[in-house]
Amino acid sequence: MTRPSSWSRPVWTLFGLLVAYYAFPVEWAGAAPVIVALSIAGTVGGVVLVGTMMARELGSVRRGEPGRGLRGLSMLLILLVMAASLTFFLINEASPDEFAGLGTRTDALYFTLTTMTTVGFGDVHAEGQLARALVCLLIVFNVVVVASLVRAYTTRGQNQG
Repeated sequence: MTRPSSWSRPVWTLFGLLVAYYAFPVEWAGAAPVIVALSIAGTVGGVVLVGTMMARELGSVRRGEPGRGLRGLSMLLILLVMAASLTFFLINEASPDEFAGLGTRTDALYFTLTTMTTVGFGDVHAEGQLARALVCLLIVFNVVVVASLVRAYTTRGQNQG
């Protein structure tokens, strides 16, 4: 029996989160019950897949299997991106004046990724105070976490060499 690729869990985590993200029911009013049920089923299925992959990854880390830290961190980063994207999308649905240029879930994902990578093209941007506060938190988190991770991995590499 062959072992799955070492990166299969992060890939399955990404897939599960994308399913949950795009299936998450936002509009209940006027939607056909079948559509709402399918949306909920897709969301639950995606979340169950993510939970399973995370539990397996944590089990690997607890057993002390080598090289699991980077894959676990990548899974958490994927989770953060998707959670931030859904948060921005839902805020925009509740108050359309909070963001300019954000109309779809893909716009929200695009905005999150451009913000986290500090590219920030400006075509989608925060305008409201709540949106700006959350974007500031995401930027600070990103800078602190990425800087800490880079330092931890470069320090570990120097200590092993």
